[in-house]
Amino acid sequence: WNASAPAEAKLGAGDAIVEVNGTRGDSAAMAEALKGKEKLSLVVAKAMTYEHLVSDLENLFKTKNCGPIIIRLSWHDAGVMMTGKGGCPNAAMRFTDKGEGTWAANAGLPTVALTLLGEVTKKYVPDLISNADLWALAANVATRVMGGPDIPTRFGRVDAKSSSDGLPENDGRLPDGDKGVDHLRAIFHPKGFSDRDIVALSGAHTVG
Repeated sequence: WNASAPAEAKLGAGDAIVEVNGTRGDSAAMAEALKGKEKLSLVVAKAMTYEHLVSDLENLFKTKNCGPIIIRLSWHDAGVMMTGKGGCPNAAMRFTDKGEGTWAANAGLPTVALTLLGEVTKKYVPDLISNADLWALAANVATRVMGGPDIPTRFGRVDAKSSSDGLPENDGRLPDGDKGVDHLRAIFHPKGFSDRDIVALSGAHTVG
């Protein structure tokens, strides 16, 4: 390929073919689209590796100083979980017709936070990573860039396909900022938090 391709079309380390003859998102289907075709129409994503993604996130946080709101985005995506009542980090806040993207507790996240992540999202989602995994990784990178620990990220979160895949109402999933200790215990004990955990989480709100 590189021997006959023009300079702008040559493939290098970290580049990825993300679409073949109009097919993308499924490696087997993309391979099938190659068969029996004399001409190929390819879409190539340049610099598409985990290392490039982390570097782009580091640059975002260093230039925009937006680490705190991205940590909040990731936490509010995961914090809807309640033991025995479901809820999961699936980036449902992307949808603002109803559900999590409309909650008062998530104000600013579907607009400001996702706008800040917009260019990174456009480059890497869904070909390298899901939105939900990106939000988790971004929060961990932000923590490190701001001087915190280097937290390993576990991957495998599946994105919501619509607001219906999220939760319809807050219903005690996320706390109100003007309530006291009894309210915090009612919110976080069902998530498995101890009082010590709640104090640590509350104190972490001083970030930003």
